Amino acid sequence: MSKASKEAEKLRAKLEQASHLYYNEGRPEISDEEYDRLFRELQELEAANPDLLREDSPTQRVGAPLPKGSNFKKAAHLLPMLSIESLTSDDEVREFGQRAGRMLEEEGESSIDLGWALEPKFDGVSANLLYEDGILVRGLSRGDGAQGEDITQSLKTIRNLPLHLHRSSETDQPPKIIEVRGEVMLSRKAFARLQTESETRGETQFRNPRNTVAGSLKLLDPRIVAKRGLEFIFWGIGQSEGLQAATHEELRKRIQGFGFKVSSQFAVVNSLEEVIAFHDELEARRAEIDYDMDGIVAKLNDFELQRRLGRTARNPRWILAHKFAPQRATTRVDSIVAQVGRTGTITPVANLEAVELAGVTVRRATLHNWDLLKERDVRAGDQVEIERAGDVIPAVIAVDLNKRSKQSQPTDPPDSCPSCDGELEKEGAFLYCVNLECPDQLKGHVVHIASRRALEIIRLGPKYVDQLMDAGLIKSLEDVFTLDQRRDEILALDRWAERSFDNLVKELEKAKQPELPRFLYGLGIRHVGEQTAKDLAETLGSLAAIREASSEQLIEVEGIGEEVAKSIRSFFDRKQTERFLEKIHAAGMRVKTAGKSSTSGPLSGRIFCFTGGMNSMSRDEAKILVEGMGAKTSNSITKKVTDVVAGSKAGSKLEKAKKLGLQVLSEEDYLSLVEGLQ
Repeated sequence: MSKASKEAEKLRAKLEQASHLYYNEGRPEISDEEYDRLFRELQELEAANPDLLREDSPTQRVGAPLPKGSNFKKAAHLLPMLSIESLTSDDEVREFGQRAGRMLEEEGESSIDLGWALEPKFDGVSANLLYEDGILVRGLSRGDGAQGEDITQSLKTIRNLPLHLHRSSETDQPPKIIEVRGEVMLSRKAFARLQTESETRGETQFRNPRNTVAGSLKLLDPRIVAKRGLEFIFWGIGQSEGLQAATHEELRKRIQGFGFKVSSQFAVVNSLEEVIAFHDELEARRAEIDYDMDGIVAKLNDFELQRRLGRTARNPRWILAHKFAPQRATTRVDSIVAQVGRTGTITPVANLEAVELAGVTVRRATLHNWDLLKERDVRAGDQVEIERAGDVIPAVIAVDLNKRSKQSQPTDPPDSCPSCDGELEKEGAFLYCVNLECPDQLKGHVVHIASRRALEIIRLGPKYVDQLMDAGLIKSLEDVFTLDQRRDEILALDRWAERSFDNLVKELEKAKQPELPRFLYGLGIRHVGEQTAKDLAETLGSLAAIREASSEQLIEVEGIGEEVAKSIRSFFDRKQTERFLEKIHAAGMRVKTAGKSSTSGPLSGRIFCFTGGMNSMSRDEAKILVEGMGAKTSNSITKKVTDVVAGSKAGSKLEKAKKLGLQVLSEEDYLSLVEGLQ
């Protein structure tokens, strides 16, 4: 190693250590002047010796701006970033923990000690950092959970985020691959500084720390992002190879050793009452902590127990968020109107006298449904207390009856759709318009199917959909897929030119060859979100198979119960749906099959159910293996199951399988079977 190379390594090590101590541990080792001197010295050394310049050098934190008009490219997370089940009461937390215990007991864990790792639920922007051989190669936003936007250049500007993983010794090798996940935050102090600077320059004020973080990460110029003072706080990992840790507590220490900031508010407890006590104590100190948070996160500390519990359609079964009580304000209800949602839901909405709440100007609030409106007796003219549920969605929670006018009258639900005057149906506490060509519902359908998480027809945002509907170019959902044939009519409209129309045509061409999960989600089937759409695609494999599936077959899909199965079956049984699918097929729509779910293979026709723990691999890995060979998997024991794989401490599922006379395989039998077919 040359003298210059040794000096560069020495300077980088000093700068990285200084940044870590200053930003992550709050105990600066050198002065700002000394840091700047070392930084300039390294810059000069790298400039004189270009071969010494590395991507993970402290001098490379701020890259060149992206060209104006650029879009952030998307990339897939190696492991999906799933949502967390949000709970708002102590009883819900107790029920969640008890349910986890019962499920583990069914797997044979009769006296398991459920240790819970506890941390704050920070109110920032989630990010996923991919390191290969210890070097940061990519940083993604959470996105839709499956893929996110590549914001690597912006993330690199965060001073407490290591560009390469620290090592405790020369023999301490970093993982070959690891996705490090956490929250990008702006402290209240940093936010106050930004507000002061903005006010001094006469610029628009920043509204709140979280929105400022989200906006900053989308800036094309990383030099501006670097000045914002963002921080990264670790909370979990995704895919990893070569990382040894049996618990979240062990993982947290290992990640901290790599150079990441972890929350100082952390505990491992053994009871649900201690989980609740941690929540209450942190909520009481919420104002003292320099970062916005809206609750705590509790996860099973033991990774093996996490793997055994698995997940539902939307959330892992081993982690919960216990939310803090929302912030509240008082205002006046100007009027109550009926709003038509994308799936035809007719919802009462309160138009409010504008009020500031948690850094946001609130003018509307949901009243949820007509039964709740009647129960709470909210009326136009009332003085009400509102809150941002989960600090996000405004809702009316109380009425000041002492200030109610004697002339006030309750608001009754509509007899017909306020948009199309069509027939309404009642399902539980909700009203639905069943006319799929209802103008308000139609607009919602178009915007939804064109959204980034569905078919990604960017040009069809709400304003352009309004314009095309007003011009009579979209009268039904299928009209979206023939817009490429309406060139002259579209070019005659304001804000449309040759280039914008050509972009629409390109987006439509791509949208007509969609992945099955995105198409299913875009259809807007009631109760079918992104995760359920993915599960349907992975299990049944094709649109034809899903259309033909019985309710019983649908219920066998992970995370789908009777209500969701009924909704799916009802959607595909409608003549309107059949006509729509026929028309878009005629327009060139060809939905891709899910290759992973192909039913061809040596195990085609067989259905596997796994119970108990496995030593050689996780149950999810075992499922993926047989699915790749053409088999299907089930989470429950039914007569249709052909093979039950019983691992260690198999519980009630094994007993039920024996009663039904199903074939039971040991882990060794299972391994022999799949190895013989590979």
